[in-house]
Amino acid sequence: MNKIWSVLFIAILFTSCKGQEYEAGIFDLSKLDFHLNADQFYSKSMNRENIKMTSGKQYVVKDTIREYDLGGEGDRNKIFGIQFNVKSYSPEDTVAIYKNFAFSRLEAMTTEKGDLMLISATAKCQDKDFKEVIQKMTNDYQPPVIEEKEFAFFKSYHYTWTLKDRIIQLVSGSKLDFTQTPHDIIDDKEKKMISEVSKNKLEEIHVFICKKEFEKKLKGKMSSGEWSDFK
Repeated sequence: MNKIWSVLFIAILFTSCKGQEYEAGIFDLSKLDFHLNADQFYSKSMNRENIKMTSGKQYVVKDTIREYDLGGEGDRNKIFGIQFNVKSYSPEDTVAIYKNFAFSRLEAMTTEKGDLMLISATAKCQDKDFKEVIQKMTNDYQPPVIEEKEFAFFKSYHYTWTLKDRIIQLVSGSKLDFTQTPHDIIDDKEKKMISEVSKNKLEEIHVFICKKEFEKKLKGKMSSGEWSDFK
């Protein structure tokens, strides 16, 4: 199942939430500590020498998020937080695990002062593996809140667990649904093009782990990258 058993033992040996460097080991998301220092964690991965895919390393960019970026109504100049976004990676990478499932990239969002607010991990998987992860999380926690979300031509399912100190959301791969759009807006040629361009994206699942106090500020407010799927 998605490289799981081959990496699990390594993950147990090398993963530590405190002081770990990104890609120096496999990060166990079930042990996530919100005291994680993201600047330190991603420090080597933000080196521009890692930008080449052939280097076998991921490349991370540190982006500043303004209040206006969250919903388009805040102050354009006031800093809301910092994102550590993965710009270069391979789907064959394994950088994190959760419930024995392997993820190929891991991104973080902090406050301006560096307090961790939200983690996003991304992987590709088959439906049966996705259902298995949901079942494991349900067994460990409780039945999730399940919501169907639509955006443009895409539809996905969001499974949310609320724990004492965090919100955990698992997001399915997206499915194209052109019935949401009036038939006279796009033709069959355009539908085919959208399907081809979106193929890889449709197969991706995401897990978000949000510090509970930031849920209302972040959930459904972001509009770029994988972050927009936290809703």
